[in-house]
Parts: sequence; C-alpha cells; structure tokens
Amino acid sequence: MEILGELIHELTSDDKMMWVIGGGEVASENTSKGIKEPDLSNGWYTIEADNWHFHLAEASVNGIQFVEADSHGGLKSFYVRFSKDWEETLVRCYFPNPYLDDDLNRVEYQADKYDAFLEMRDRYVGREEGVVYVQR
Repeated sequence: MEILGELIHELTSDDKMMWVIGGGEVASENTSKGIKEPDLSNGWYTIEADNWHFHLAEASVNGIQFVEADSHGGLKSFYVRFSKDWEETLVRCYFPNPYLDDDLNRVEYQADKYDAFLEMRDRYVGREEGVVYVQR
C-alpha cells in the first residue's frame, strides 16, 4: 500500500495520539510523548517514542480502516486501524477523544478534536483499495 507510509508519517507527527499495538489477547497502549519520525528499512517501519518502539512489516498491512466506535462509559473512540486480512489487528492509532481533556477527564464536546479525525479520514478513505471508513 503506497498510502501506508504517508499515513504513518502524518500520524507520528502528532504527539497527542495513542498507539495500541496488537489487538488480540495482548495489546500494549502507548502515548506519543517524544514520538520520532518513522523509519522504513528493509520493508519494516520503526515507530518510536520516548519509552517504547515497535516494528511493523510493510508487507503485512493490507487494510487501513478509519474507525468511529462505541467505547466504554458511553464514549466514542476515533482511530486508524492497520490490519492484515481484515481480521487481524496489527496496530491502532487513536485520536484525542473529543469528550476528554488531556488528563482523560470528561469535558464538554471539543469539536476541533473530532474535526481532526474527519479531515484526515476524508483525505485518505477511498484513495486506494483497502482504505475504508467503518462505524462500530
């Protein structure tokens, strides 16, 4: 997917995102504090922040979903999901929640946070096969 690198670069440019690695029985949640420019070497992306990093095989990603999903506590979550064969979640990158402040306390709706998700979604969805919008 040609779009993959462009999207990863854009997502890693925002230090307010949360990266969740895995999606099955084990998942690791990581803040973007100190996130660095991603590196692509020998078909592997290295995504690194202050106290974590992971490697993502470029060839494994054959689906990208912009997701708007019901979440716990009556909230909604907004994220980009990188998947293999639709069923396997490799990585998710969550946008700041429009109903939470930086300390994760509930606040009045912050339209700018939702608008950031919509703006990126509208630029990427449909540009390539496998890049879709999903509501759950």
